Amino acid sequence: MKQLFKLVLCIIPLLGASQEDNILWASVTLKAPLSETVEVNLKPIFRYDDDISTYLNMSMEGSVKKKFNKGWSVQFLARTWFIPDATNRQFLWLDVGHGFPIKKVKVNNRLRYHWALDIKDRIDPDFLRWITKISLDTGGKITPYLGIEPWYRLNGENQFQRIRYEPGIVYKISNSVSLDLQYRRENNFNVPVEGGNNLYVVNLIYTLTRSSKKDTN
Repeated sequence: MKQLFKLVLCIIPLLGASQEDNILWASVTLKAPLSETVEVNLKPIFRYDDDISTYLNMSMEGSVKKKFNKGWSVQFLARTWFIPDATNRQFLWLDVGHGFPIKKVKVNNRLRYHWALDIKDRIDPDFLRWITKISLDTGGKITPYLGIEPWYRLNGENQFQRIRYEPGIVYKISNSVSLDLQYRRENNFNVPVEGGNNLYVVNLIYTLTRSSKKDTN
């Protein structure tokens, strides 16, 4: 299984490789567990394009996630984009997720309703997005994973227009801090201008410790 993961991680970056743009997404995620089943997150993201040489934009993302029995979860997210010299963007997402283990492999599936608000001259499309993510428990500090996410366009188009391939690793720095490094290949099709981009995602994750109530009796 480990050899298969290594092979896949080497092949995926070659999909659609060309003289297209290289974009960096750099972010910090703050996770705050409110209970054993409820968690809120805050995540600023900064983006750089032109082969990671020029500041592009930033966004702020907030989310609330509720876990249920047997690996099910529901999550609501809101992302506000702040774009220099242009109209800002606003996305609202609703996720339904399910995960299950197979020995040392964990499989996560997530269906996302991607609703983009129309603001002034900014008209963004809406999608249904399905991602399957497979991660491998190596027994150490590094967890490799692979995600594949097709995007199904709504708004009367009713066709697939985008797909993402997302190999990466999560490095556990401590019990509360981890680093997520991901290569994201994004291909667009069934659109007037087809093509894609190479995105490099760096996310530092900090999880707050939830204080337990003490028995005062």
